Amino acid sequence: MALFSTPSEPPPESEGALAYVLWVAREWMGASNAEPSSAVMQDLGIFGDDVDDFALKLAERHGDWVANWPWDEFADLNEGTDVRGCLMLPILPLLLAYRFIRGLPLLQPKQKLRRLELAHIAKVLEAGEWSNP
Repeated sequence: MALFSTPSEPPPESEGALAYVLWVAREWMGASNAEPSSAVMQDLGIFGDDVDDFALKLAERHGDWVANWPWDEFADLNEGTDVRGCLMLPILPLLLAYRFIRGLPLLQPKQKLRRLELAHIAKVLEAGEWSNP
């Protein structure tokens, strides 16, 4: 939602779930470029606490079951700095040396997140049950 502005009225339920999903993405999440083929994180940049806000807004019309979707497979739910990394600084050289000696990768590979497109979200909302894209 844009700063100091109010979102327009949601589309009527008769227009279907896709119209509502696009409205939430554009009006509430500020993703003015949202299209049915847009992915939540990769294209619209919705991640962290914003995913919770997005799901809660969808749940207002379609029920609380939206919050139980596997959002962590499609968007990074972590936000901010991990303080544990700062605590590891004094022993970081030892950890790196241990991993190097054991032939382990120095860094853990980042989890590749799958695409969750707005059109699929609408399809799931209309079906009333989760299905993988």
